[in-house]
Amino acid sequence: MTTTTTTTTTTQFLPLDQFVPDLQNVDFQGHLQLIDGIPINYILEKLHNLGPSYYNDKSTADTELHIKGYNKNPFFVHKEYLILQSNFFQKVFKNLTSGDVVTIVLPFPQNFEPILEYLYDGNDDKLYESLDADNYKKIWENVKYLGLGVKAEAVCEAFQEYSET
Repeated sequence: MTTTTTTTTTTQFLPLDQFVPDLQNVDFQGHLQLIDGIPINYILEKLHNLGPSYYNDKSTADTELHIKGYNKNPFFVHKEYLILQSNFFQKVFKNLTSGDVVTIVLPFPQNFEPILEYLYDGNDDKLYESLDADNYKKIWENVKYLGLGVKAEAVCEAFQEYSET
């Protein structure tokens, strides 16, 4: 007698609010076309897998992003990466079209780059490693100001907890 064992693997998706608390209210018209039935965190996972190839890539970007007080070159961004992960960028890009130049103000403009890279690659460890005693509070303030989800906040909180021990 032969016994057959079947294993079923279930993918556990995090609730939508783990990424952006207010995503249900986003008007994606003109920005991003979501496919009904595909969980948003699955879409983000796929975007993060591709993110390093698209990060600051002028040839594929749809927006030129300037940060007031940031004295380096502008960033070349893809709205999808920013809208899906930031309440702030949802508002900024609400009425913009492809090819627009956008200038934003941040509490700590010089500490934006690791956050932008995080939005593209979703790499918690890399964001954590970019934190140090000098920039932690500035990056944390930018994370809160941009309205990033609890995942980015958890990285900052983990750094704070570790640095206090």
